Amino acid sequence: MIFAMARSLAEEFAQLSEAEREEWINAQPDWLLKEVARGEWWWLARPEQVPPEGDWLVHLVLAGRGFGKSRSGSEWLVQRILDHPYDRHGTPTEWLVIAETLSDARIICIDGPAGILRVLQRREINYRYVKAPKPMIVFVDSGAKIYCEGADNADVGRGYNAAGAWLDEICKWKQPRASWYEGIMPSLRADLMGDHPRVFVTTTPKPVDILREWVQRTDGTVSLVRGSTFDNASNLSEHVVKELRTRYEGTAIGRQELYGELLEALDGAMFSRLDMENSRLYEIPEPIRSTIVGVDPNLTGEEDEMGVVVLARGKSNHMYVIADRSSPKVGRDAARHCWHVLLEYGADVLLYESNLGKVWMKEVLSDTYYEMAKEGLFPMGTTPPMKAVDSKAGKKTRAEPVALRLEQGRLHMIGRHPELETQMAEFVPDSGGDSPDRMDALVHAARHFMKAETRASKTASPAEALQRLQDQHEARGYVPEDWMSRYGG
Repeated sequence: MIFAMARSLAEEFAQLSEAEREEWINAQPDWLLKEVARGEWWWLARPEQVPPEGDWLVHLVLAGRGFGKSRSGSEWLVQRILDHPYDRHGTPTEWLVIAETLSDARIICIDGPAGILRVLQRREINYRYVKAPKPMIVFVDSGAKIYCEGADNADVGRGYNAAGAWLDEICKWKQPRASWYEGIMPSLRADLMGDHPRVFVTTTPKPVDILREWVQRTDGTVSLVRGSTFDNASNLSEHVVKELRTRYEGTAIGRQELYGELLEALDGAMFSRLDMENSRLYEIPEPIRSTIVGVDPNLTGEEDEMGVVVLARGKSNHMYVIADRSSPKVGRDAARHCWHVLLEYGADVLLYESNLGKVWMKEVLSDTYYEMAKEGLFPMGTTPPMKAVDSKAGKKTRAEPVALRLEQGRLHMIGRHPELETQMAEFVPDSGGDSPDRMDALVHAARHFMKAETRASKTASPAEALQRLQDQHEARGYVPEDWMSRYGG
């Protein structure tokens, strides 16, 4: 469901003549005028800022900055708690506020100018605010609680018996899809009277997988609203609004950040999803010359992934992405995983990034190879088939020739590799985003194959070189009696 933009009751009231406004005021009870005076949400909210009726699970607000997303989330959550202070068993309900970091959840969603505390104070609700070890708000009259969390990993929300949640800026989270399916959604299990747990999601859209899935839902579980910065212009600084229009109007970033559009690619994105689709195959159409495993190491073992991508090169020098076997493993487990992938796909060599991986990769890969040889997985007495790749050049420089191969239709996805393709499509050089580990692993492998092509072209025989020289002269009409014998061919 998508709402058309409209004015709030306050904005409609402002359009009336002075006589009409006075007549309306005189007809209202004192309690209503008091709520108008203190700016209650039913009076100030634009229609698109209030979720619709229906049986939805997720209400998704995709809107530009300044739309009023935080105020919408705060007002919704407080009202939900007042409507459902207890579950069916009489137990006080618990609710979640989750942002990219715990600090964001506190500073923006709780303490901010459009945060939950402002709503509680305006509505004169009796509450207790506990700041440590994590922010928590207790509704004194009912005992209902709001817990704050940062989306540090996929387990966020695990262990709660939540009646609902406000998820803020989910596009900025480290693992948005995994956080939803592994942590948050299973926690929404409170047994409410006359309703079920619901989630309010407020975010400036970016092309992440969970948003694509929600936007494409047609089963009624997702309610969708889109909005722009300028829908809320009457509540924003006139100078800032003007500057935003000047700076971003007509750009892809502006469409995303101001108008809330979910774009498949941003300005400056190096790899095109359209190119991926146009060159996609479901089987390799030619004999394979070589297969390699590209590895971009996981350094921390916490947030990073180890990129592991299998790439093949055909007789025509077209390249084929066979598998994305990336993993969060580190150390010996990571090395065993890499060697198992090499065995699984019959790859010729394992490539790893040298300057990042040299801390542990070379030694651990070697030691693990010999360990697996003793287990009978590799021939005893053989040398580990691995090669360090130089990554001194910046990501943009390394990725450009690979992106060109994709555009030319000479790099093919065999089947679909959603996480890898998303990293490729979202890679904007010099944007300061997260390290695209899967994409880097692919780039390492592709560059290795491209260098092999260059080496092959430089090792042509003298006879082949003389033949090319003869052909060039014949094309110009000058034909000596015997080029090959004259030059010792």
